Amino acid sequence: MIIKNKNKLKQKCEPVSSVQEGEKIATQLINELVESKGGVGLAANQIGINKRVCVVNVKEPVVLINPEITEKSEEMFTFQEGCLSFPSEFVITARHTWIKVKAEGHDGELYFTSEGSDQSNPESALECVCVQHEIDHLDGITMFDRKYRKAPIKRGVNAPIKIGRNDKVQIKKGEELKTIKWKKAESFMSDGWELHGLSS
Repeated sequence: MIIKNKNKLKQKCEPVSSVQEGEKIATQLINELVESKGGVGLAANQIGINKRVCVVNVKEPVVLINPEITEKSEEMFTFQEGCLSFPSEFVITARHTWIKVKAEGHDGELYFTSEGSDQSNPESALECVCVQHEIDHLDGITMFDRKYRKAPIKRGVNAPIKIGRNDKVQIKKGEELKTIKWKKAESFMSDGWELHGLSS
């Protein structure tokens, strides 16, 4: 039975005491994945076991016991993710382009990368995202916490330094968005509004 309550998935999982204990939990996870027909990864807390074990089955089954991400790229890419705990929901997330993972039962670190993936061969990207997704579960993090949010426009960073007083801009505060002239927008900035875009 897969847990579908967000609050129950927010608790950080505890390490297992041995590889043998981890392998027993992994067997349960793989059996649940087979029954799910369509899932490619599952973490122990998704079936009510608060232990650091997860499985990923994209290219081949990978069992991760007490996994930790030891290194990750600064570069990020976006990906549309789903989750067996939230079967009808999808989120565009931001994920690391590559990661290195240390897990018990494996010699050395495991390397997962999205590089070399394209529309005809998406498996590497899917596996790389799936490993990050499942390790997140073990840390009490769901895909909703990784939702991609476009960075606000900042002058001199991702927008021109000079904006004409009569140029139209978009400003944002929370979920509210306004399109107004820059000369009026400036007065909103001291009240928590941010420059969100330039209007053509």
